[in-house]
Amino acid sequence: MLSYRHAFHAGNHADILKHASLCLILQSLQKKDKPFTLIDTHAGAGLYRLDSEWALKTGENQKGIIKLLNAFNKNPSSFPPELQNYINLCQGFYAQNCYAGSPVIMQKHLRSGDKLVLLEMHNNEVEILRNNIEETGANATILHQNSFEAIKAITPPPIKRGLLLMDPSYEIDSDYTNAFEALALARKRWNVGILCLWYPLLKHRQTELAMLKSSLRELAAENQNNFVQAELLIASPENETGLYGSGMAIINAPWHFNEEMANILPFLGEMLADANQININETFNLIADIY
Repeated sequence: MLSYRHAFHAGNHADILKHASLCLILQSLQKKDKPFTLIDTHAGAGLYRLDSEWALKTGENQKGIIKLLNAFNKNPSSFPPELQNYINLCQGFYAQNCYAGSPVIMQKHLRSGDKLVLLEMHNNEVEILRNNIEETGANATILHQNSFEAIKAITPPPIKRGLLLMDPSYEIDSDYTNAFEALALARKRWNVGILCLWYPLLKHRQTELAMLKSSLRELAAENQNNFVQAELLIASPENETGLYGSGMAIINAPWHFNEEMANILPFLGEMLADANQININETFNLIADIY
């Protein structure tokens, strides 16, 4: 249950979708001077070495963020402007041979008065997280807790404007139901919060994924919340036995977020997908229910 370590996968195609989306939402929050709260329920270590033993074992970052940054250095004008903030952030850490996870990305977007709450259950990961995240006074708080159980205690936050990101490992069956139930509770308690759920695309989890995505859309529709579901595929589900893509589901999506994702997804699909595995026109799915 607690064996998952994100260091094996840091900077892969799933991280690119998740963190590019996150950067867009953070930019949207920064457009107003009002403070906000950022919550990451499965924070992990926060920062990852691209030359670590774990990263080198899988080589996923070579086909992910390293490939993307190399392409940007060769032809920056070909990149959608919506990716610029994410690329700039990644370049800074790549110079140190690192990749920033969502906790560090969130901290980089904090302003005076904004709050950051990070939850991590893994004993080793939470200690690494503490070393990677500077807990500056009341601005950042790290909790060594089960996030599914902590949702009731941390929502709504005192500063009600903000977002919650949930990206469990999905190693166990209950992660799918627990993730939805936690999001539903968070929406009930924090109805103005932007609720973001990352999920993997796995051939052997099609039933669970279909139920999860359908439940999230119904939840958003019942409460008249803007809902965006964005998926990036790098291989065909018929040919790939492992992770062939991933998705982001956002309840209370910021205005124009769906349009920004419509510009990003085709580009990332063409850049990151294996053309021998999947038709480039089939590398992304975007659903937007804007009420």
